Amino acid sequence: MTHGASIGPDARRNPRKIWGREVPFRNPHFTGRETELGVLRQRLTGHASALVGQPAEPMYGLGGVGKTEIAAEYCHRHGDDYDLVWWIRAEQEETIRNALVALGSRMGLPEFHSQERDYAAGVVLDALRVGDPYERWLLVFDNAEMPDVVSRFLPQGTGHVIITSRLSEWQTSLRSKGLEISEFDPAETVAFLRRRVDRLAETDDRDENGRRVAEATRLGDTLGNLPLAAEHAAAYLVETGTRVEDYLESFDKNAHDLLGHDVDIYYPHAVATTWSVSRASLTPGAGALFQLLAFFAPEPVSEEILVRPGHAQQMPEDLRPVVEDLAELRRAARELARFSLVRIYGLRNVVQMHRVVQRVTRSRLEKENAGEAADYRTAVHTLLGASDPGSPDNEASDAFYERSFQHLIPSGSLESRDTIVRALIINQVRRMHLRGGYREGLLLAERALGVWRAEHRDDDLQALALLVEYATTLRLLGRIDESYELNRTALTGLVEGFGEENEVYLKAARNHVQGLRLLGRYQEAYEFDSGLLQLYERVFRPEHVETLNLRNNIAIDLRCLGRFEEALRYDQENLTQRLHAFGPTNTITLTSRFAVARNLRRLGRYEESLDELRALVRIAASEDKSWGTIRMLSETDLAVSLRRLGHYAEARAQGEEAYQRHLSVFGPTHRQTLQVAVNLINDRRLAEDLPAADELGRATLAGLQKVAGHEHPNTLSAAVNLAVVLRLRGNPNEARELDERALEIFERDLGPRHPSSLVAATNFASDLNATGDVRRARDLGERAMEAGTAVLGADHPATLATAANLSIDRQAVGDEEAAAALYDEVVTRYHRVLPEHPQTRLAVQRGRISLDIEPMAT
Repeated sequence: MTHGASIGPDARRNPRKIWGREVPFRNPHFTGRETELGVLRQRLTGHASALVGQPAEPMYGLGGVGKTEIAAEYCHRHGDDYDLVWWIRAEQEETIRNALVALGSRMGLPEFHSQERDYAAGVVLDALRVGDPYERWLLVFDNAEMPDVVSRFLPQGTGHVIITSRLSEWQTSLRSKGLEISEFDPAETVAFLRRRVDRLAETDDRDENGRRVAEATRLGDTLGNLPLAAEHAAAYLVETGTRVEDYLESFDKNAHDLLGHDVDIYYPHAVATTWSVSRASLTPGAGALFQLLAFFAPEPVSEEILVRPGHAQQMPEDLRPVVEDLAELRRAARELARFSLVRIYGLRNVVQMHRVVQRVTRSRLEKENAGEAADYRTAVHTLLGASDPGSPDNEASDAFYERSFQHLIPSGSLESRDTIVRALIINQVRRMHLRGGYREGLLLAERALGVWRAEHRDDDLQALALLVEYATTLRLLGRIDESYELNRTALTGLVEGFGEENEVYLKAARNHVQGLRLLGRYQEAYEFDSGLLQLYERVFRPEHVETLNLRNNIAIDLRCLGRFEEALRYDQENLTQRLHAFGPTNTITLTSRFAVARNLRRLGRYEESLDELRALVRIAASEDKSWGTIRMLSETDLAVSLRRLGHYAEARAQGEEAYQRHLSVFGPTHRQTLQVAVNLINDRRLAEDLPAADELGRATLAGLQKVAGHEHPNTLSAAVNLAVVLRLRGNPNEARELDERALEIFERDLGPRHPSSLVAATNFASDLNATGDVRRARDLGERAMEAGTAVLGADHPATLATAANLSIDRQAVGDEEAAAALYDEVVTRYHRVLPEHPQTRLAVQRGRISLDIEPMAT
């Protein structure tokens, strides 16, 4: 129940108080519960700093006992003690994340972007943990159903957390027994009924007062003193003017009828019976809406979903007027609210049914009239499917998708065979991975595929389309091998069943190539992409965004193959097209500009690359671009370009910041995080922090060996960069072993003239020199310089470094004249290409220069 220190009078107050709109309005009829509220307050505030880091203590109890009402009353009673009060509907993981993302939007956090859902939720939790900008906060996790899931979202820090739940099994996940909430004390039930129902209210007539107390007591006993049942009974008595005696008679009759049916109802019998009494008084339209709401999730349902005139004829007859006309919907909803069967939140135009009432309604209808229940469930699916704007790539559509997402799984939409509903599910999965909600999309896709593939295997276009989006999500989560195999399965089914010009096939084909690149199979990727280009130009047109995306990917293939000039031409052409189509600040345009900057750096044009990246970072900041892949990679590459120009301290600071951001977004084992670490090894080394470089290098190498394999080019790049550190720390033999193996595999897989092979060869020559094998070092250096000159050019900084080292090795084997001539040439070129650069000074001093490899960020 608490997750932090108590809030003292001297705590900092934030001037902009936040009060979540999901916090229920204060119940004017709230009665009793003083003991529970007192215990809750004492546990939240009574232990001061001793509670920092202590587990939450949930309130738990049977559905309908009033846990949510107690939490809401606490918020209103003690709200002035907090600067931030936020209510989180915690039955589903996605609603928890939604609430945290919405909170981040209100908090005004500097690095928060709601489009990146997983990252955004983490930013919010971090801000709460450190108490910046809000120290005094209260979060309520209402109706928490999954302790293990909820525990991942509980912030530590200076605020408080209240949890409500039906479950008592919180000991394992939160190490807390919690506070059990039971039924009303009989005196509380009597007080509530007398406060709520005028004909039971206190009167000056002593005899009449006694009679009313007796009636309220009898009614409370009949209801089992259950708060929800008492609220239903009170609302019915107020709305209909029925006498308590007549109500009890109806209650007894309905209870007998209910017990006569084999109804599987988890919740107290009293709720089912009060529900049955109230239901009999509803108009047909309100009754139909009541039954419809029972098949949504127990979450707010928006008017935008419920009113769909074009689909009314597919609905049960009594429901048609409600879904055709907004005014009729609101009239029916108000009628249900008067009987306390639903709550209306007018500010957000949503209606919500209590989960206990919903479960009773759904269970009863499914048992008594399975056909009618199926009709209402189908109606829900139809309404959800009709709400799909059909544009998951467009951020402007997010609000529409948010309204339906939380209802998909609880409503049984995944079992629907309606193609419109299935299209919505595919679009929701796509939207999630585009917005960084990888885990939410993954869960939805896995559940849907379990149903769809069991029905159709791999011959259904929608099942294959979902499989492609699922594979994409896995890839973005770093699960490359799984992603590749699943996408290949989809690719086979698509080409066999629907042909190469099918748009889903083309999407799967592009994903296939991305998988090949991530697996280090660069030549295969280039050949496949090149074959796709003509097909894309025929299907989409050469200037279409999809064709431009493919050309962007071909440039990546060329870059991975070390063909930097060709890659630059592709990217420059693409940049011109994207500037014309999308403007200078669109993320798609910035992606091409980033690619140009990366090519320039690989070609040794460091100043130009740095200028481009600085401009990119400025644009991203000024446009408040989200921390998506392109912005994060631009920040990372900025550090690399700074390093290439010898700005080592600035590069180290930039690299560390980029690494920490990747850790926050993706975690330490994601491939992109590890690729950033491969670069950071060099920044730490050049900042003369060899122990930190060594530690990071070993961890990164081990991480890449695990997730990418021992022979992946990026794993070998980490090994080469670590080897430099080991040699400088006096361990040339271990460095030699790493470099020799990397060189062998690079030459086998990428060829002896690939830039990565040349770097490995240059550094391996340094290992040979350090271990006394100077003649072999000289021979290897000669070959590397010749190849580097042919591939990169004589003035490329990598070629110059190889030549500078070769002059040392020539001198070591006694070839003084050749060494001197090469030295003079190298120094002259260095002064022209990199004046005042640390490498230039090192070459002048006849020091050995170490090269590094940038991982292939594919």
